[in-house]
Amino acid sequence: MAVLIMDSLRRRVTLLWLFLYCLTLLVSIHWLWQYSYQQLQITNQQQLDRFSRHIDSQLGHFSFIPQLLSRQGIIINALMASDNSAQLDLTNRHLNTINTIVGASDTYLLDKDGTTIAASNWNKKSTFIGNNFAFRPYYQDAIQGSPGRYFALGSTSGKRGYYFSYPVNYAAETIGVVVIKMNLSLIEKDWAGKEQSFLVTDLNNVVFISSEIKWLYHSLSPLSEQQKNDLRETRRYLERKIDYVPISGNLNTNADLLKLDNKKLDNKKWLPTYYLSLIKAFDDEQWNVRVLAPITPILFDILLLFLLITLLYMLLYLTLILIKQKQTRHQEQVLAEIKSKQKLEFTVMQRTSALQAEVEERHKAEAALRSTQKELIQSAKLAVLGQLSASISHELNNPLSAIRTYAENAVLFLERDKLDQVSNNLSRITHLTERMAKISSQLKSFARKSNGELKIIALQPVILAAHELLKPQLKANRTELTMHLPTHSIHVKAEPIQLEQIVVNLLSNALQSMQYSDHKLIEIELIVESDIAKIKVLDQGTGIDEAHLPHLFEPFFTTKETGLGLGLSISQQIINNMQGTLTAKNRVSSGAEFCISLPVNNNNINTKQ
Repeated sequence: MAVLIMDSLRRRVTLLWLFLYCLTLLVSIHWLWQYSYQQLQITNQQQLDRFSRHIDSQLGHFSFIPQLLSRQGIIINALMASDNSAQLDLTNRHLNTINTIVGASDTYLLDKDGTTIAASNWNKKSTFIGNNFAFRPYYQDAIQGSPGRYFALGSTSGKRGYYFSYPVNYAAETIGVVVIKMNLSLIEKDWAGKEQSFLVTDLNNVVFISSEIKWLYHSLSPLSEQQKNDLRETRRYLERKIDYVPISGNLNTNADLLKLDNKKLDNKKWLPTYYLSLIKAFDDEQWNVRVLAPITPILFDILLLFLLITLLYMLLYLTLILIKQKQTRHQEQVLAEIKSKQKLEFTVMQRTSALQAEVEERHKAEAALRSTQKELIQSAKLAVLGQLSASISHELNNPLSAIRTYAENAVLFLERDKLDQVSNNLSRITHLTERMAKISSQLKSFARKSNGELKIIALQPVILAAHELLKPQLKANRTELTMHLPTHSIHVKAEPIQLEQIVVNLLSNALQSMQYSDHKLIEIELIVESDIAKIKVLDQGTGIDEAHLPHLFEPFFTTKETGLGLGLSISQQIINNMQGTLTAKNRVSSGAEFCISLPVNNNNINTKQ
């Protein structure tokens, strides 16, 4: 009977051990997947934004050149005297000079019928002179009096290009079209060889710009017969066959997983490849920019975690077996000693057994207590580290964006030999870098429950500095920012860097809330009421859901897909440490209002408005 009971107990312990092992695996793998997926999304969203800005920058180099050329007398004279060979020779050489200076692929001039009369490649075998491009949309737009933009394979060269066209007007009449062709490989060369794949697709999901050659001229979705006919009629890709990439998933959803069926592409590869797909639409250009990031590193991390947890449980299980065997041997020795002492009195044996059981229970209780204490300490460490890392990521995002903008501008100024502007931008980058170091140091102090160093500061410079930091984002989002600041200085006791970051966070949130608004306007008001300075940030966005208002400043509460839910919570704690408050409410008309309230330092300010 005792043997059956022991076997049943061992089976229960084994089942419990397996349950704990499976539960630990599920929880750990789920957490690692969520965290790694989010980090992969954040990293590749930044890469996508950089690639999009790179495309805009490259296109911006050429967009206004046709308009400038259309106003030159040599261009007008060539169109007015298209049968004058001397005039056309001068025009060819002039276009070649312009083409060399701007670094374009080709520059050429079309008459009102769409025939090329002058070109930068007039002296090459593949010259455009004499070719008619009236079928191209960029010519049709320009001859109607509007600037034209179009991407396609060149009908003469067979090379990819992006075409900018502009009408040439004389005496209130369009007499021709000037065209400049940009080589699209200029966009790709700086992004090749990266772990991610960067793609630009047209409205039919056909890839025409890619960091990897294997994706070029492939469709990410099956083309209908109507789409194939449209491509043949426009001759965008000439007679090139558009193959379909066997990829499945929602191509129109941002941050979605796509599955590439490698077996259909290559019989030697039977395992599919999964990508995180991030997409950004360029409505003006009628194309989409996409980054495909393989999730293979996440899968390797999960496999490594699985092996580590399995190894850990195996070691623990073997350790328990050894302990049990030692206990068994010890009990056998004790029983042997008891028998060798000729059966001690029954009462003494009972007492000894009871004392031994009590000692064992005490040891187990102490071991359980130490284990619980270690787990609590480790949980607290992980919570602090999680909050600190999330804060640093959240607080450094805006200065990093500004640094990128200043760096890109410095490159442009350097190309134009404007060294003063380059020095100015580099100085700003140095200043932002120093501020980022201060921010990181202060966030660490905040995580250690430190109040930081408070001092008497003026509020107007803090607001103006936050405005300067967000100028690129305001411009990119076509958002107007108006400030209503008193002419006299308003002083409070606060930490300037932390306060500026809070203002930046509130402005960034206002920007995001108005991404779908027709009229984007942010207002900042600085007023004093009853010795309380108030900084109000007002937007015209969608406002705050009434159900979310009570939870807005709770840690980890967020309505964003990629948000951590720490920004407003950290901001409120910082303001509380400054003896102030941070509140939020909806405006009567539309949008939201966030208000920072801080006590005025009466020794430094006159409270009259």
